[in-house]
Amino acid sequence: MKIVFVENRGKTVFWSAVARELMRHGHDVAWLVQNPAYAPPVDAGTRFSLGFPKAADLVDAPIPPAVLTDRGRQFFCAGSQHYSFYANRIAVALDHLCPDVVIGEPTLMHELLTIAECNRRGIPYFHPTVTRYPGGRFSVLNGATQEPLMGGHNVLPYTQLIDLANAIASGRSLPSYMKKPSRLATPGLAARKILGQCRVSFGWFIGERFNTPSPMRKLALQRKLRRNLNSWQALARLPDMNGPVILYPLQMQPESNIDVWGRPYFEQSALVLRLLEAIPASGCVAVKANPKPKYEVSEQLLDLARINSRIILLPLHCSMGEAQSRSVGAVTVSGTVGYEAVFGRGRCLSLRHPVFERYFPEFHAQTPEEAVARLLADEHAGRGSVERGTELLARLVADSFEGTINEPLFDSNCLSDENINKVTNALLQVMQYTQYGAQ
Repeated sequence: MKIVFVENRGKTVFWSAVARELMRHGHDVAWLVQNPAYAPPVDAGTRFSLGFPKAADLVDAPIPPAVLTDRGRQFFCAGSQHYSFYANRIAVALDHLCPDVVIGEPTLMHELLTIAECNRRGIPYFHPTVTRYPGGRFSVLNGATQEPLMGGHNVLPYTQLIDLANAIASGRSLPSYMKKPSRLATPGLAARKILGQCRVSFGWFIGERFNTPSPMRKLALQRKLRRNLNSWQALARLPDMNGPVILYPLQMQPESNIDVWGRPYFEQSALVLRLLEAIPASGCVAVKANPKPKYEVSEQLLDLARINSRIILLPLHCSMGEAQSRSVGAVTVSGTVGYEAVFGRGRCLSLRHPVFERYFPEFHAQTPEEAVARLLADEHAGRGSVERGTELLARLVADSFEGTINEPLFDSNCLSDENINKVTNALLQVMQYTQYGAQ
């Protein structure tokens, strides 16, 4: 088969190892490279450079729906005049390479445009990504959706599933992205992060200005975040519980989890306002900051809290458990708190978890207004149990494969021969499935 990978910064090292293994199996591999600072090594396949637009290539045009939530435009002042250039270059590359499958993420501008071009041509776009639960597994999703193309159809013993469900319900098991590195790993991780940031800066200096903020813009965003967090803490308080309290835990942005999967609810300040308008006049919305706050802590949200006493910013040190205990329930777009509710840890309705919509409707709502109404009227809505969590785990296991996908910057073990073989074999299974069907 002809396989095209889409360069994705630090993960390109990992996918280069997978690409070499696919080539060993006899497949042709090529790459779409947007940032030359992260170009794969020459032994990992043919490289097609998308290049950087010249001044004449920058044109005013309608913003393509694929990049509606592009972080470069939303947060980094990259504008939109480069979209036509990259869409055309990606189209030329796909028509020249004629891939049977494209593998990448739905995160950066060029990836989102590639997904749109693949959709136009009927080319499968694989997005392999780690599962939140259980750990040590990954799913191969369809393009910019959360829909698995297929899974390994694995089945874990019921006793193992219920033990894990109990651990999730009690908070003893956390997703890998929430786990803190050990003391021994911390110094090495800090050094690797510095080297990684140097590489990002190098890419910017040689011309990558569309997915990467300038060093000055990055510093300005960090200063603004510190100011906003100080303002948050000055406004922070706990709800008085005189009326119903709906909890909204902020999701980190930029992040494809909400920016892409969470559409149309990616503007979180607007979502908080809709939740407020759906609550009786005696109620309020309590907003919890993300443990790793970023640009979602916006001036718009702070202004809403200043002018409306029914929008409560919880203290930054407030834990999820305490926040949940002070509310009738939570609403999330696509956050992990929605998964945890299925296991009986808190109470939550999710707006954009397709597995809930299809198989666990008591944890799903189509709109913020529906979510509020159901939390207030139906005591069973969004309330889970270990048994229900066990059912969810069984489905997540069946729809995923054993293995880890990560940047070597954060997890050097992802490059082990054993893991590369697991990921490669899973991709080969999905490729065969998409090409020939279930038989």
